[in-house]
Order: sequence, then structure tokens, then C-alpha cells
Amino acid sequence: MESRWAGAELHCLATQELLAYSGENVARVRIDGPAVMLEPSTAQAAAISLHELATNAAKYGSLSAAGGHVEISWTVTADGRLSLRWIESGGPTATPPTHRGFGTRIMENVIGQLRGEVRFDWRDQGLACEIALPLA
Repeated sequence: MESRWAGAELHCLATQELLAYSGENVARVRIDGPAVMLEPSTAQAAAISLHELATNAAKYGSLSAAGGHVEISWTVTADGRLSLRWIESGGPTATPPTHRGFGTRIMENVIGQLRGEVRFDWRDQGLACEIALPLA
């Protein structure tokens, strides 16, 4: 709304989505990347994805443990795509789910509609997720 539906700046979007989970310990969430203004559809896909990842981290992942952390970072590739990384650490061992949940399907659908890609890697240290989205 602040940008009159012209899109959203990614750092602000990520900060807002993770604000409830960082609490008083801001060190639990690290957000890093260049200033990137997202078009409305890309901003919506990023917001939905970050919301789903944060919700799952709070229920089952690194944000469910007192010492858990999340790092969100991104770059803009030479071919004009956004490469967004979500990395959890300090929480329980991440295990692949036995089925694709509603949140995962929503992420895959909104990202796929934009001709983007999403990859999940359930590592011992925690979930790592990579999202690639076109910027234009």
C-alpha cells in the first residue's frame, strides 16, 4: 500500500514478513541483499513464499528452537532474475516431508505462474530453499 500497489522493495517485504519471528532477538533473522523493487506479482509471490517458509520454520524448523536462526539473502543474476535464498540453522534436523503440504503447493504454483523455480534442500543443519524469479 505504501507504494500505491506499484510493487514492494524486497528488503522491506522480508523484514515485515519475519518481524513477528525475530521478536526481541533480532539476531535470529538476518536479511541481506541489494535494493530491489519488485513488481506487484513478483512481490506477492515473494511475500507468500517468505510467509510460508517462516510459518514452517516457527512450527518445525529453526525458529522453533531457542538458538535457531534464519538467513535470507538475494542477488540479481546477469540475466535479470532474482535469486533468493532462505537458510535455516540451529534448529532441529530438517527431514523431507512425507507429502507436499498446502503451503508448498501454493509456493510452487505462484512461483511457477511467473516462470520461476523453487528448490528445497532438507539438510541436517536445517532447511535451505532457493527461489528464482524473473524481475521483468
